[in-house]
Amino acid sequence: MSSRHPGQLGFTLVELATVLVIIGLILGLAFKGKDLIDGAKIKSAQASSNKVLASMNIYFERYGRYPGDGCVAAVPVTDTAPANCTAAPNGSYTAVEAATLMPLLVNTHILSASDARSPFGGDWTVALGSSASNTQPTALYLTIGGVAGNNVDLRYVCAMDTQYDDGNPTTGHIRSNAALGSGTDQYQAGDDCWSQKVGLQALSVRLLP
Repeated sequence: MSSRHPGQLGFTLVELATVLVIIGLILGLAFKGKDLIDGAKIKSAQASSNKVLASMNIYFERYGRYPGDGCVAAVPVTDTAPANCTAAPNGSYTAVEAATLMPLLVNTHILSASDARSPFGGDWTVALGSSASNTQPTALYLTIGGVAGNNVDLRYVCAMDTQYDDGNPTTGHIRSNAALGSGTDQYQAGDDCWSQKVGLQALSVRLLP
């Protein structure tokens, strides 16, 4: 039997409290779910970069050179095939050779097209380290939009660097164009990446050497 008196309109305090508790639980689950998704993206990005590196080693075992090394033929990058890479491999990359690395891995089916796509949106590309934070200009970096492409949520960049490297955007094998510091558009080891950081930054993961 309802506790509401005849002619009473609205909800009782118990009913309102119950509704508020349910809403609170739903919101809590929603925020927790987003945290889990964000964490999964970081793990997926690290696994994805490791898969690219493993694919490079598989390519080396098959063809006796790393993908792109010696690939200087004047063909569209997306049409690159091992037969186009006729120059002698020397273990050093030019910007043109670096650009052929990912297409070669995909075109030889060592890496699937889905594996060539980053968890942050956009395809992985490979470029020579030439931004201010990438102090090794001849090193190969796995990037999204190039080493100067600021198109990854800084929270993800900060978290990935903190979890899998040194938390410094200018050193280690995970780098960014962000400045070293504790500002909202910077990061350093020990920072709270998820609640203090805003904006977009570059993400570069070193592959070679």
